[in-house]
Amino acid sequence: MKVLLVSTSSGSRGGGELYLVYLGRALTARGHQVALWASSHPRMDELCARFAAFGEVLRHEYKNTYDRRFRSVASYLDRATARAVVRSWRLHAPDVVHLNKQNLEDGLDLLRAAGDCGLPGVCTVHLTQSARYLRARTPWIRDWIARRALQRYRAPLVAVIEERKRDLANFLRTSDRIHAIPNGVELYDLSERRKVGDAVRHEFGVARNSLLLVAVGRMVPQKRPIAFLEFASRILERLPHARFIWVGDGQLAAEWDHWVAERHLGNVIQRLPWRSDVRDMLFAADAFLHLAEFEGLPLAILEALSAGLPCVISPNLLREMPFLNGTNSVAIDDAGEWAQTLANPDELALRGKNARRLAEEQFSFDMMAARYEALYRDAIARIP
Repeated sequence: MKVLLVSTSSGSRGGGELYLVYLGRALTARGHQVALWASSHPRMDELCARFAAFGEVLRHEYKNTYDRRFRSVASYLDRATARAVVRSWRLHAPDVVHLNKQNLEDGLDLLRAAGDCGLPGVCTVHLTQSARYLRARTPWIRDWIARRALQRYRAPLVAVIEERKRDLANFLRTSDRIHAIPNGVELYDLSERRKVGDAVRHEFGVARNSLLLVAVGRMVPQKRPIAFLEFASRILERLPHARFIWVGDGQLAAEWDHWVAERHLGNVIQRLPWRSDVRDMLFAADAFLHLAEFEGLPLAILEALSAGLPCVISPNLLREMPFLNGTNSVAIDDAGEWAQTLANPDELALRGKNARRLAEEQFSFDMMAARYEALYRDAIARIP
């Protein structure tokens, strides 16, 4: 099968875009021919370079929704771009076009192209929360436009988790043609975890008996890096031997650095530049700390599960991701029971084993690819 994966081109480092690399690699392993269509904007260079290791890359002069002055309104009304994109896709002649949207209003011009090109299609939406829910500006018009565009698109829509599927069904006021296919990640080989983890701890000056909590993500408001720091300070009050590392860059990096420097915590809280491979950092950690305001199904959490790490997570995310619970994660509650759990290495190790088992049972590369493969075949069968 010849699959064209289409990126709305928001950037190379978000999980919703990296997902295309993971899916493309998994489809290739199952014998399919994959290609990536993406903007020629330089911010997509990193993602395209990674994809080129196993698939063809097609670059096009395309402006992402959030580069436009009027965002989704301008994107929705841009028929010229949609027509140019249709010509580009037809020239490649795939068996199926898989459009990857970060949220409801993202890439509405590409959604129009996907509906008009006459090729079998599938569209994945990672964040299905409405603009009103996300407290965006002028939410009523943005939600109205996104709903109209998604209703016009008649091919299957995919959410990355059952909770997001329900959001999408409520938003569109129908559950027809909406599917839930969880993201997949590589199942790490844990045989070298201790050796690799010890080397990383030595590199960053973290003692073997210190509690190390790691976070991975862009430093943007959605990921709440400052909340990470505030909770880290609460942990240090209870567990002075704890250490913290955040992997990632972004607009809040300067504020983060100032916060740490002002409190003289640079010896216990560190920030590392972005890196595409975080396996070694996860192998060094005892737990994964994630406090985002909202999510779809973040690859960072799935990679932590693959590495055998329990997730220390806020109540709002526990409600959104019910597969995380007291057997494989640590809930941040006002009662402070999290402190007792974090202070117990045996309990953390047990929850980590359960986390790994969850990754194996629900979030493997092959399982994700097999589900999409079935959906592609169904989409192809529906087109005369």
